[in-house]
Amino acid sequence: MLVKSDIPKLLLAGMRTEFMTSFEAAEKQYLNIATEIKSTKSEETYPWLGAVPKMREWKDERTPQGLLEHNFTVPNRDFEASIAVDRNAIEDEQYGQIEIRTKELSVEAVRFFDELVYTLIPEGVNTTGSAGSLFDGKTVSCYDGKAFFATNHSEGNSGTHSNKGSTALSVSALQSAITVMRKFKTDQGKPAGVRPNIIVVPPDLEWTAKKLINSPADPSEGTTTAFNAVNTIYKGLTVVVNDYLTDTNNWYLFDTRSVVKPIILQLRKAPMFSQLTDGTESEFMRKKLYFGVDWRGAAAFGDWRRGYASIVT
Repeated sequence: MLVKSDIPKLLLAGMRTEFMTSFEAAEKQYLNIATEIKSTKSEETYPWLGAVPKMREWKDERTPQGLLEHNFTVPNRDFEASIAVDRNAIEDEQYGQIEIRTKELSVEAVRFFDELVYTLIPEGVNTTGSAGSLFDGKTVSCYDGKAFFATNHSEGNSGTHSNKGSTALSVSALQSAITVMRKFKTDQGKPAGVRPNIIVVPPDLEWTAKKLINSPADPSEGTTTAFNAVNTIYKGLTVVVNDYLTDTNNWYLFDTRSVVKPIILQLRKAPMFSQLTDGTESEFMRKKLYFGVDWRGAAAFGDWRRGYASIVT
């Protein structure tokens, strides 16, 4: 026979299931530009190896070539979100409302991943996170020690490259940025094969970006010639609009087709739903039961060649 004291335990099992179901179903925009990488310790070191050697004719024996290494360490961090539920709400069987709050927690977990990844993008002009951000005081530099978006990236025989511009969003600006990215070289001096496929913009540039990408005619031409001018970037990029980008003018290009995308979402553990219910001080003294989600991990930049920023002043 069930008694009221059994309800929190039974409810918890259902809430965990509901949490994971909602978490898996939620839209995960961060996956557009981030690669999830499992972590097994307090921090992960990524030995960013230089480009693999090109194929050559095998005349006598193999000729192994050394690779340029960068030791790049990303420490994991702890995050949480919690709710308090009055015990009377559970005993009075207000399960519908509690189920809604549980779903909100799962959505918050996914939303936080989006926030972590997309607020990292504008930090790409810094080596240390800006004040008040999720990365306040944290190292956000690229694996080469420079800002992810910088004018002087160089390693091995790559030459010096810039993945940072300052031109307002337009057809010509996109064409120039795409050309710049296609000319990036590996540390062995070979073409890196970069092909940008995503443009990320704030809400303020949503309609401008969609017009530039989705118009068959060149939208930069005047009304007289618009139907005669071909839009050379028509459907060439996917437009991603993200609410966490607050600057009204800056825009970003990314190539997300490589093995590791421009941003790494390091997962030390998956979001975990937990509780404090029967037998706790809060339950005894204040009739409060606590439910929450916690996660451990980090976000960091990957290969600078896979990104380009136009920081418009």
